[in-house]
Amino acid sequence: MNFRRGVALEYEDKTALLVGIRALRFRGLTRIEAYSPYPDREIDEALGARRSRLALAAGIGGLCGAVGGYFLEWFLVAYLYPIHLGQRPPHMPLAFVIITIEMGFLFGALAVFAAFLVASRLVKLWNPIDEVPGFESATRAGFWVAASADDPRFDRAAIDDAARGSGALRVAGFGGEP
Repeated sequence: MNFRRGVALEYEDKTALLVGIRALRFRGLTRIEAYSPYPDREIDEALGARRSRLALAAGIGGLCGAVGGYFLEWFLVAYLYPIHLGQRPPHMPLAFVIITIEMGFLFGALAVFAAFLVASRLVKLWNPIDEVPGFESATRAGFWVAASADDPRFDRAAIDDAARGSGALRVAGFGGEP
């Protein structure tokens, strides 16, 4: 998610972060995102995150690459420039198998690479939450959760209560104080 405005809460460890996420979800917030130094399945489950769509991108890219590779070989060898040798038909599918597979792998890998850049928002170089003092600790040892001010159930007082109840080390607004 991309939050323009919101509140960020810092926690000491993963257990406290999970408590904080559950406290925010208990108050009805749905637009929340966690930042931790490593990926964790428990954090994803607490956030209610869906499965990654990278496998779908790989499948579609691989299928497009395989079909495109096979079509290109057929078009060039069997249609435009057929060579008649030894009474073989110009379209011999067995000869096209290796390139078809390789093109499927290549396009599947390229599709995953492009989808990963988009899904992880690596094409965006700056986010308003980056301006929160101390947020850079999320890459080393910090655990943060952010709540978007665009959430229909957003209430700063309720978030402050959740932060106190869940043991947040720091609470900071970003993107213009919500």
